[in-house]
Amino acid sequence: MSTVPLWQDEPYAPRPPLEGAVTADVCVVGAGAGGLATAHRLSAAGLSVVVVDRAEVASGASGRNGGFFLAGAAPAYGETRALWGRERAAAVHAATLAAQREMLAVAEAVGARGAFRVDGLVRVAADAAEAAEVRADAAALAEDGFPGDPVAGEDLPGRLARPDRAGLFFPHDGSVHPVRWLRALAAALERDGVRFHERTAVVAPPSVDGDGVRVPTAAGEVRCDRAVVAADGDLAALVPSAAAVRPRRLNMLATAPLAETVLPFPVYVRHGYEYAHQTADGRIALGGFSDLDGPASWTDRAEVSAPVQARLDRWLAEELGVTAPVTHRWAGVVGFADDPLPRCGPVPGSDGRVLALGGYNGTGHVQAWVASRVVADLVTTGTSADAGLYAPVDA
Repeated sequence: MSTVPLWQDEPYAPRPPLEGAVTADVCVVGAGAGGLATAHRLSAAGLSVVVVDRAEVASGASGRNGGFFLAGAAPAYGETRALWGRERAAAVHAATLAAQREMLAVAEAVGARGAFRVDGLVRVAADAAEAAEVRADAAALAEDGFPGDPVAGEDLPGRLARPDRAGLFFPHDGSVHPVRWLRALAAALERDGVRFHERTAVVAPPSVDGDGVRVPTAAGEVRCDRAVVAADGDLAALVPSAAAVRPRRLNMLATAPLAETVLPFPVYVRHGYEYAHQTADGRIALGGFSDLDGPASWTDRAEVSAPVQARLDRWLAEELGVTAPVTHRWAGVVGFADDPLPRCGPVPGSDGRVLALGGYNGTGHVQAWVASRVVADLVTTGTSADAGLYAPVDA
């Protein structure tokens, strides 16, 4: 059994680390979904970009997640309307739907469309109380003109089907092999002139230095006009004003390939506490039970929890009837805030020269793409029509 995430368990040759000093219009710190999306937008705008990462492309949360491709914020749609108001909730949801379409177009352009499987996703209510919430969410989505088709409990996939349950089908959602997609994007950006330095740790927060920004690394530095910190669970480590975003570990496992189809669609169960899908080669990728992890889940260390992994094993057998051996167990560290809104925008005290994005509350793949558009607009034009979608960095 491997403790390497399933998505990263492939041969890879990292790019050389940064040694000495380099200059660029923009330095992007972090080569995950948010950092690569930001680099993509800034490079397309004609700016010179250097991307640095303390490990490798898609080695953090972007490559240690569940492999889901879903629109919307972390809470269910009805909850976001109650938390943020109907107008903001609808704007965030619409932005993520647009981001999905844009991501698939970019993936097609860089030869990574095959990393995505967009066959839909089902939210599954675990009990009658949650079933009532699912039906309310379906009504709220329909009222605001968004897709979401109710599914009766007996029509849910396989052993998840029970009379007291209900489901909500999202046709625009699906799954993704995040590492193949993001490393293909990085390779395309490199061909377009973006410079990458992997295994390059940034050792202090980027700081304004004269009329530019200095980004200090373990063996060098980047001098730039603007710097963008694109992190998730590690956001506050390089942006102290983002202290509201706390690192939290989420546990995952993957099985050996199955001969039969157990999950025709990815599923979110019990308010998203459990989530699973079947990969193209037949494996079950399953995550969840962060609530069982309790206070121990609030950590910046990507170490698996034995009790959580044991509970995932039980869920695999009891809910899905799967007895295939587990081949991979891993954890990823993601950023959570109480709001729960991502952070996005200028870093206070930097005169707009340092910007940040992160803290996606467990649903960062698509939301990072949205946040990257806000940050890229601010870098290139000084304004963004969507600047109010997410929370300020220091909120």
